[in-house]
Amino acid sequence: MLDINTALMGLVALIFIFLIIVLDKTLYKPLLSFMKERDDSIREDQEKAKKNSSNVSHLEKEAQKIIHEAKAKAHQMKEEALNSIKSEAQEKIEARKKELESAYEAFLNELEKEKVELSAKINESLPSFNNALKTKLSQI
Repeated sequence: MLDINTALMGLVALIFIFLIIVLDKTLYKPLLSFMKERDDSIREDQEKAKKNSSNVSHLEKEAQKIIHEAKAKAHQMKEEALNSIKSEAQEKIEARKKELESAYEAFLNELEKEKVELSAKINESLPSFNNALKTKLSQI
């Protein structure tokens, strides 16, 4: 019925072992080393990504600090500029006030002189006015 040929069976076993050895050297070992290298590369990339994310958070904190300092400096510069402008405006106001006060004093002095001159003229013309008034009253 079934005839088992040991020589053929041995040859098949030898070919099978030979194929396993050849496939191990040409296919399985390179495939496994490639898969290991790929896993190592993925692991390294993940570690680099973690480092980058921690580095990015550190840089974000540093950027926030720089922005905060810049805002504080800008606010300080703004305050200094406003104070400078306010002091200059106050000085100009004081100078104008003094100028107006001196002009007002000069006006008052001139007015006083005119008052004295007018009073003197009225006093000079008062007797002639009295005479004219008497003559007019006598005519009535």
